[in-house]
Amino acid sequence: MENGYVILPRLLSDEDLKEAVQHADDLLKGAAWSDNDFDGRRTRRVYELLSRVGAFEPLLTHPRVRALVTEGLGEVHQFGMLFLSAVDPGQGAQALHFDAGVYPLPRDVEAEINVIWALDDFTTGNGATLIAPGSHLWPAGRRPREDELIPVVMPAGSAVVYSGRLWHAAGHNRSEATRRALICEHVLPWLRPADNHTLAAGAEGLRSLSPELRRLAGVAPASPYHGFIGGQDPEKWLHRSILG
Repeated sequence: MENGYVILPRLLSDEDLKEAVQHADDLLKGAAWSDNDFDGRRTRRVYELLSRVGAFEPLLTHPRVRALVTEGLGEVHQFGMLFLSAVDPGQGAQALHFDAGVYPLPRDVEAEINVIWALDDFTTGNGATLIAPGSHLWPAGRRPREDELIPVVMPAGSAVVYSGRLWHAAGHNRSEATRRALICEHVLPWLRPADNHTLAAGAEGLRSLSPELRRLAGVAPASPYHGFIGGQDPEKWLHRSILG
């Protein structure tokens, strides 16, 4: 609440980390560099992860992370943007931004809480995410100075959980190795998420997910009259549509 972020070191077991890294490498095969400066012209991104969640599920549903997100956003919330990122050597620093800036909301509204999972060690040399501690409390219009930024240094298997109002950016990868990360945004249930997870996954894809992931994909209604389908809870609709 004070700094706008917290680092949770070494959350993953060695086996879960190994499997997540292998899954990441499989997904990154053939992925091209992004075609714009913000995403990074030497950065590869993979989206539509819920249709191939695989070894990422323990990260997306980790209880310590889920508890922090739930405390900030409430019991019902949903995934925002969800993607795998590979920052390759030579990628420069990203433009500073705060993720919740995509929503036309007052700065004091906590609408988004996000997580970056380190699949590799995050170091000053390989472009660890830069953050401005406390900037989630700054007024609209104030931007960080260079001397207000610090790198999120953490070992592989760690996560940083941060406010969607926190100013940050991916750092400059000056190393000779790729820095891989899983980025998972969470937003309030009445906001339109950056990714349309329900459309990307489809009804069959949603049925294949665990109940927890389905809820996070946006299946859970925000209230009795917000987010239903056919006049009923989407979970019931999905089940009935299986039976015909």
